[in-house]
Amino acid sequence: MATVALCNAALTPVSDSGYNRPAVAAIEIRQFIEANLDRTDLGVELLCARFGLSRTPIYALFEPEGGVMTYIRNRRLARAMRILSGVEGGDARRISSVAYACGYENLKSFSKAFHARYGVNPRDVDASFRVGSRWETGTALLSWIKEL
Repeated sequence: MATVALCNAALTPVSDSGYNRPAVAAIEIRQFIEANLDRTDLGVELLCARFGLSRTPIYALFEPEGGVMTYIRNRRLARAMRILSGVEGGDARRISSVAYACGYENLKSFSKAFHARYGVNPRDVDASFRVGSRWETGTALLSWIKEL
């Protein structure tokens, strides 16, 4: 078994291994964002400080998604859709509590961004939106896979 592992390590290109630091960092950054969507200070500055990177590699990482803040906003809105449609379980929640749980400080800006993204007001979301919000869950994984 050890011989197989040694051969695998010797013959596997670095770009396909755990030693591909940029790919590992990209996954770690996306995981950090997903785990901290409720933080109002979630942005480029926090990511730079947390991962010891300058702005340039972070901007480059999220360029395909339209930028860092676009990526964060879309992840927040996807989480809000999952909560409002009941995919994440739990009791029904007020729109304001969902907005705050997703990192928005202002209910009006949350409602405006939500409507712009989904074409529906947050108050109109119910269980009939579950199918679409489940698809939203997979977009984070899909974007990570594209980056690898």
